[in-house]
Amino acid sequence: MATLLYVTCNVRPQDRSCTLSLGNEFLEEYLRRNPQDEVQVLDLYRDNIQRVDLDVLNVWWRIERGEDYGFVSDGERNKIARLIRLADQFRRCDKYVFVTCSLNLWFPAEFKMYIDAIGIPDPTNRMMPLAAKNMFPDQRKKSLHLHADFGQEHDQSVPYLRSVLSLLGVTDQRTALLEGDDPELGSKEEYETVRHELLELARRF
Repeated sequence: MATLLYVTCNVRPQDRSCTLSLGNEFLEEYLRRNPQDEVQVLDLYRDNIQRVDLDVLNVWWRIERGEDYGFVSDGERNKIARLIRLADQFRRCDKYVFVTCSLNLWFPAEFKMYIDAIGIPDPTNRMMPLAAKNMFPDQRKKSLHLHADFGQEHDQSVPYLRSVLSLLGVTDQRTALLEGDDPELGSKEEYETVRHELLELARRF
């Protein structure tokens, strides 16, 4: 049995979003093929993602100086605990699906907050960034990124996520793109092309 983490970052309702609709179809087909697997869902616009703020940085700095982690305040401890829960959830999962759209040539801020959360250093390891150590050296993790952008050559959303996932040790990465003037309300032909691609992928993901 595998665990799949399904992460969305799209403020639109599903009936006005091609990526959310396609992602849902992928997920349904995946579960039909893998009924024994567990799916965990994160909606980054709905779920409360802890920001890496000054309290969090203060804890990191204190631990880097060799101070005891037990002396942080309750507020700081709660923030760190929320970040660690997200990072631990990511590390425990075997497969990842990210359903996103571009905003001003990049991800919405909520997605970057999530990436900051899953890449946090480990307080038990004296704040050494886990990403730099490759989190999954002996595991074959896989991901799917379903993304809508405007076809702009300067949009860095897709290469950024690929780089982050590579640093985290996710070696098998797939990307499905919707592009155009308004890719979230795109053409029926493009929708069906990507839909066929995703349903085929769901059978072996």
